[in-house]
Amino acid sequence: MAKEIETLHGKKTSFQGICQKMLAEITSAYMFLMMAVYPLYYQNKYYNIGTAKWRFFTFCTSGAGVLLGAVLILYFLSLIPRRRPKNAAGKIPFSATDWFALLYGASALLSTLLSPYKEQVVWGREGWYMGLVSQLSFVWIYFLVSRCWRWSGWEILCWLGTAFLVFFLGVLMRFRVDPLGMYQGLEERYILDFLTTIGQATWYSSYLVLLLPLGVFAFWFYHHRLLRLFGGIFSWIGFMSLATQNSDSALAALCILLFALFWFSMENAEAFGRFLEVVLLCLASMRLAGLCQRLFPERAVPLGRLFLFCSQDASGWVLLAVALGGLLFFRRQEGRKPMDFTRYKKVPLGALFLLLWAVFCVVAYICLNTMGYLPDHLKSTNNYLLFDEYWGNNRGSTWAIGVKSYGKGSLLRKFFGCGPDGFSAYVGSFFKEELDRKWGRGTMLTCAHNEWLNTLVNLGITGAVTYMGIFLSAICRFFKKRKECPELIAVGISVMCYMGHNFFCYQQIVCTPTVFLLMGAGEALIRQGRSPCPGDPPLCQTGSSQLPPGL
Repeated sequence: MAKEIETLHGKKTSFQGICQKMLAEITSAYMFLMMAVYPLYYQNKYYNIGTAKWRFFTFCTSGAGVLLGAVLILYFLSLIPRRRPKNAAGKIPFSATDWFALLYGASALLSTLLSPYKEQVVWGREGWYMGLVSQLSFVWIYFLVSRCWRWSGWEILCWLGTAFLVFFLGVLMRFRVDPLGMYQGLEERYILDFLTTIGQATWYSSYLVLLLPLGVFAFWFYHHRLLRLFGGIFSWIGFMSLATQNSDSALAALCILLFALFWFSMENAEAFGRFLEVVLLCLASMRLAGLCQRLFPERAVPLGRLFLFCSQDASGWVLLAVALGGLLFFRRQEGRKPMDFTRYKKVPLGALFLLLWAVFCVVAYICLNTMGYLPDHLKSTNNYLLFDEYWGNNRGSTWAIGVKSYGKGSLLRKFFGCGPDGFSAYVGSFFKEELDRKWGRGTMLTCAHNEWLNTLVNLGITGAVTYMGIFLSAICRFFKKRKECPELIAVGISVMCYMGHNFFCYQQIVCTPTVFLLMGAGEALIRQGRSPCPGDPPLCQTGSSQLPPGL
């Protein structure tokens, strides 16, 4: 085979170079379909949206797999007569995330082979489809994107443009403005449970907290006016949607987003000022949502008390005034004399300690309150402070059943689980009568409503450790490499928000592929760097000299 080929433009390039270019183009096309088209795709409104999304995912993923497989075969065949390149040893070795991903795929495969529910766990439960095929697909798309994807400003703008449309639709639909007719024929009692083209409200909240940090990062980080303007509008609509989507899990992710941003903002005065702007934008967005709810009460979809508190409680105006005053005071002080943030290096650690202490105190109070160890004047019957079967919209019941099911299993099940997406069959073998009494005869509990507990039951300790390892190692790797590519901060925060949100939720066919795509994109940035494509718009070719110093 010839070493070089004459191209249409008269330039010579190697066959291997052509193959690599094809791999990159196919991967970019796949990323476009999954990030810019997939969130908007649906069939027959909400009546089979899970199945429709699954079919889209499998069609695109299998199609990309066939094309990439053919190119890879040609690429490796062309290498047979050649010696190993001299610089091959200099390539980036497998990262910890790579190893965890490989081990997780092996754990899912082994769990399936050992599962007594093979008919269910290969493809997954109908409507859910989180079986072996999906788990291996997640691992595959991570490696595909991390090795073949290249930074493209136009591509990322398309991702965020789609997310903006979905967020904006989410705000409109919470005021019964339904341009796509998604609610037509849907009973009133179900309107609160479904939103946008994503589907269930919890599916949507998972998508929201996964994509929102990317736009917030653009507003916080870049100096280019158009990028900041787009990031600000994107964040404004995203925060409004977060205040009206009615899934409590999203508020946990919001806390993670703001704290992580605060952590990185303490590195210099410019970044900290931007952080105060993000806080102000968040509070103002929620106030606007509350004003709209008061102005159009007949159109506003009734929300839970926690979200009405976020959008309408008078204390929100106080916080908004404090945030505005704090920003003005900071800008005034910074204008007089530049602030030396090296003196505040221990502030983020102190804030982290206070946050962890607060979480510990709340958990301790819930435990003592639940066990009846508190005096009468300190007891509470609040749903958030009393852990019983109704805690967290019945998550107390599902978590308890998940833990008890794992405890009842054999040693084999404890190590390797019952198989991916085998939760419903496995739990039903122990607690069918209890579930029938609580939810009605024939009802199946599909998952534990806690992704990490659900993985423990489905894949055992081996699957849970490797799955958690993928996320934690990716976050650590992204933040460690942020000096070389600051955009990794955005990806790392998105993964953190997904983890926090899904402590109260679960894997599903929309957002779990998306988080693996983002982790793959982050790994690709580490391996390939952030080199703008020649065709990128000027605002996407932001050089390091235009970025806030110190990051």
